[in-house]
Amino acid sequence: MMLVLITETSEDGSRIAGSLVAQAIKQTPALRLGLAAGNTPAGLYRNLVDLHRTAPLDFAHVRLFSLDEFIGLPVDSPNHYRVFYHQQLIDHVNFDRTHLYLLHGPAEDIDSYCVSYERLIRNQGGIDLQLLGIGQNGHLGFNEPGSSLNSRTRRSLLSTSTKHHLAQVFESEPVPEWAVTMGLGTIREAQTLLLLAFGTSKAEVVAKAVEGPLSAFTPASSIQLHPNVILVLDREAAGCLKNQEYYRQQSSQVMTSHQWFLEP
Repeated sequence: MMLVLITETSEDGSRIAGSLVAQAIKQTPALRLGLAAGNTPAGLYRNLVDLHRTAPLDFAHVRLFSLDEFIGLPVDSPNHYRVFYHQQLIDHVNFDRTHLYLLHGPAEDIDSYCVSYERLIRNQGGIDLQLLGIGQNGHLGFNEPGSSLNSRTRRSLLSTSTKHHLAQVFESEPVPEWAVTMGLGTIREAQTLLLLAFGTSKAEVVAKAVEGPLSAFTPASSIQLHPNVILVLDREAAGCLKNQEYYRQQSSQVMTSHQWFLEP
């Protein structure tokens, strides 16, 4: 099933996505949750923090994994994704720090490290819910165009377009050449994928991922192979979808007939 939820604004989308994650945690307190970094999921994390404070939403048994991380950044760099996760979510809720399994992108023996991370995910029972964004060139995690659809956690060379985009948020240091990322095959083994995309800059690539041909040159199109995908889009990100009317019918049905699915 691919469920496409279209909201008017990114704020609405973040609220709905946060509610979906909160429901998953309430249903499975020891949820194995895969995190994604970047501007797109930041609003989702803010909503989860708010729900923790007001609902309250308990994170004590949730286990966290991360989608990707840079290789070769200084230890104290503020651009590490693990810093982002702590700032946006981890430091504001009651996670058990022994349940954090975040990629750390070692500069040495990276191949062995990637194998060990795959083993870790497997030994923990797999990921229940994987959060995702989508790059303007179609990358998923740091699986750049041309990545194998069955790829595993590995070192990945960042494309010129990805580095150009990242340069807008890297301030005092150059963007790394390499990152470590879950592979497309690894991502698809999660039980549920929750992908967020907001803004007109994502409209064309969202259409390719959802309605275009399955292609290694649009890595995000690999979600078409997954049996349980939820996309949360704002009106602008949904702008190029040909089947938009049907997706809006889906959204309306879910939001009116199955409110329990969205509200914690």
